[in-house]
Amino acid sequence: MTWSMASLALQIPWYWRWALRIEQRFETTVEQYAATAAAIAALLLLAGLLVVGGRWARERFADDVVRTVQWAAVTAATFVFTGFLVGVWELTAEVEAAFEFIAIGPSDLIRTLVTAIVFAGAYTATLLTRRAIAYGTRREMVSKHQQEIAHHIVQLVMFVPAIAFVVTLWGIPVESLFLGAGALGVVVGFAARKTLSGALSGFVILFARPFEVGDWITVSDREGIVTEVTLYNTQIRTFDEEHVLIPNDEVTGSEVTNFTRTDSLRLTTDVGIDYDADIAAAARVATEAMEECDAVNDTPSPDVIRRRFGDSEVVLRLRYWIQPPTIQHKWNAQNAVIEAVKAAFDREGIRIPFPQRELSNRPGTAVSPAGGDAAGERASGGDGTDETASGGDGTDETASGDAAADGGDP
Repeated sequence: MTWSMASLALQIPWYWRWALRIEQRFETTVEQYAATAAAIAALLLLAGLLVVGGRWARERFADDVVRTVQWAAVTAATFVFTGFLVGVWELTAEVEAAFEFIAIGPSDLIRTLVTAIVFAGAYTATLLTRRAIAYGTRREMVSKHQQEIAHHIVQLVMFVPAIAFVVTLWGIPVESLFLGAGALGVVVGFAARKTLSGALSGFVILFARPFEVGDWITVSDREGIVTEVTLYNTQIRTFDEEHVLIPNDEVTGSEVTNFTRTDSLRLTTDVGIDYDADIAAAARVATEAMEECDAVNDTPSPDVIRRRFGDSEVVLRLRYWIQPPTIQHKWNAQNAVIEAVKAAFDREGIRIPFPQRELSNRPGTAVSPAGGDAAGERASGGDGTDETASGGDGTDETASGDAAADGGDP
C-alpha cells in the first residue's frame, strides 16, 4: 500500500501534490467547515495586521513602497487561501479540468521568462536614459523640450526591436501578424482618429518647437506658461493658477502667440484727453512720464500715437517696451505707466474727461415742464428732444436751446 501511494504521488503533477496532502488531512464535512472558518479568520487577521502595520510603516517609509508591499501580501495570501480551499473541498479535478486548455510546458515557461526579461530590460533602459537626460537638463546641457524628444525616440529605439524579438521567439508568423495588424490598424484608425491626430500633432510640436516648456504663450483663448508637452496634449498654467490641457491637434490648428521668443515686448495703453487740451503738450507730458518709469525700457524709447477722435475725448496710445518679456514685468510696467501718466496729467492740468451726453431741441418744439413735447412726442427722443449719446453711466448732460423762448419754463 505504501509503495502504491508513493507511485501515485509521483504520477501526480508537482503542483497538485500539496492539494492531495490537504485532502487526506480533512476528510469529514465538519473538519472541512472548521478548516474553511479558520482560513477565513486567518485572512481577516492578516488584513488587519497589514492595515495597522501600514500606518506604522508610512511614518518610516515612502507611501508607494508601503502600498506595494501591502498589495503584494494580500495577493499572495489570496492565492494561498484559494489553493487551501481547493484542497479542503477536494476540487482539484474540477480546477484541473478548467485549466486543461492551457498547455504549459518547460519551453513555454522559458519563453515567458525571456519575454519578461526582454521587456523589463527595454523599460529599464528607457528609465536610465531618461535619468541621464534629466541629469543633463539640471546641468543646463539639454532643455526640457529636447528631453521629451530624446525620451520618446529612446522608447521607439528600445521597444521596437524588443517586440520584433518576442514575435520571433514565439514563432508568430510575420505575414499573418502584418495582415492582422493592417486590418486592426484600419479599425483602430477609424475609432481613434482623434487620438492618432493628437499623437501626430504632438510629434510636430516636439520637432518644430513653436514653444518650449517655460514659455509664455497664448493659444485657443488661453494665456499662460507651458508646463509640459506630451504626445497628446500641451499643458499650460494660466495666470489664475489653472492647469489647462489643450489637445495638440487644437494647438497646431490654432494661432499661437509666443511672447518669450522676443528679446523685448511692446505694450500699449490708451488714454483720453479733453478736446480743449493741447494734444502736443499732452503727448510730450505722457512721454516724459513713461521715460521716468524704471519698469520701461530706455531703448526703444517710449512714444505716443494720436489714435482717434472719441465721443468726448481725443484718444492717445502710449507705446513702451519691456525686457525680459514676462507676465510679472508686464503687469509692473502697466501699473507704473498708468500711475505716472495720471499723476503727470493732474500736475499739468490736463483733464481726462468723463463721457458726456448732449441734449438739443429741434426747431419748432417745446419742452413741457414734465419733459414731454407740447406739440406731441416726437419719435426722435420720445420726450421732445434729440439725443446724441457720447458716453454711458455717470455722464454730464448739457441742454442747448432756450426753453423759455419755446414756451417752456424760464
